[in-house]
Amino acid sequence: MLALTNATVITGDGRTLLARATVLAADGRITELRAGSGVPPGARVLDLDGDYLLPGFINSHVHGVTFGPLFASGAPPLAEEAIRRNLVRHLAAGTTTVLSVDGFALPEEVAEAQHLSPLTIKTSAGLTPAALTAAQAVDGAGLTERHLAASLKEQVEAGAVAIGEAGSGHTLGGGGSEYMYIPRRIKEETGVEISPAQARALKEAALGKELDPAARDEAALQAALAGAGLAGRLTPARAQALIAACVLPGLKPARRSIAEAAATARHFGLPLIAHTAPPSLAAVLAAARAGTHTIAAHTNHDSFTAGAMLAAARALKRAGAILDGATFDSFGARRTTESPANLVTLLKAGLVDLITTDYGGGFFDPLPLALKAIVGAGILPLPAAVHLLTAAPAAALPGLAPERGRIAPGYIADLTVLARADLARVRYVFIGGRQVFHPR
Repeated sequence: MLALTNATVITGDGRTLLARATVLAADGRITELRAGSGVPPGARVLDLDGDYLLPGFINSHVHGVTFGPLFASGAPPLAEEAIRRNLVRHLAAGTTTVLSVDGFALPEEVAEAQHLSPLTIKTSAGLTPAALTAAQAVDGAGLTERHLAASLKEQVEAGAVAIGEAGSGHTLGGGGSEYMYIPRRIKEETGVEISPAQARALKEAALGKELDPAARDEAALQAALAGAGLAGRLTPARAQALIAACVLPGLKPARRSIAEAAATARHFGLPLIAHTAPPSLAAVLAAARAGTHTIAAHTNHDSFTAGAMLAAARALKRAGAILDGATFDSFGARRTTESPANLVTLLKAGLVDLITTDYGGGFFDPLPLALKAIVGAGILPLPAAVHLLTAAPAAALPGLAPERGRIAPGYIADLTVLARADLARVRYVFIGGRQVFHPR
């Protein structure tokens, strides 16, 4: 039996915090939560000296953790070393369950990745016709004949717990186009490397937030070209043509794929995970209004203005959607998302149902870093913030983490310990009661 004593226990229910408590676990499950530090004879005791003991984080929107094609654009999969690195980063951040929303991954590609880590890796299913059309319009280099011949039904029967990610920033002209496809095309044309922020400025000047060539802002485009070091290398017309070639071919099939995925989700009785940003909002709202169990991914997407985001979030809530707030890399690296302002705004408005990392171009924040910032700024009390990372995603996606996400007798002993002196520092991680991480 494992006894974690002198812990400050946060149970995951959103309210409860117990000081100097003890959690007992045996045979992979929590057997008892008791006040005080008394432990049964023969238990293996770990004295946490007041540190926070909470359920392992359940991250329900990640990329780059399986051997399947990346993103809804069907980009080539990462090398094994990079997959391992992503899995280690999640585990070291106190995450014990992840949901890969790279929906083209085949069952064997998920199983192969599961052998690399003690993390529980679940997956979504995305092999619908419109999604494949959108992927091939933008990229599709990671799709093999086996992917094109496989079926979504096969993915579901193999254990997929959601449908999606329907649409994505890679096929709907969002963050994926800004850190991946637009910079790549610009470099091929000019030899100049541009940042995601510069790509966004160019894109929005060339096509506007709604991705319409008629919305081109000549003065803003000239300024964006100068800011990216491209003045004299690209004319505004050529810049618009390059950006349009990256963004526009995937738009119609990607929007269509959301309706297609919603119908599929209803058919299989699974949640839909849908890319939520200005170009996809109408389709996501339609899915929710049709009665689809809809997770509106990264409702805080920074392509929304604050006002438009709040209006969208309230409309989605009225339609019955569950709102995901993504950290991206907004608290840490800030390579793809410059500020957490949109997430903070949604949290303060009480419009976030669960928190995930998404991918942030591979620079995604460790969840404890975001937790520390949210609690430290007084945006949410600690138990409420922990709830959004544990019990809330488990409830929103019933197949993702059954019997996980809470500290209560009978639940699986997936547990994370955070330093009381520094919430961003993970001290231990347990999966099924077995210690799998302890920094040296």
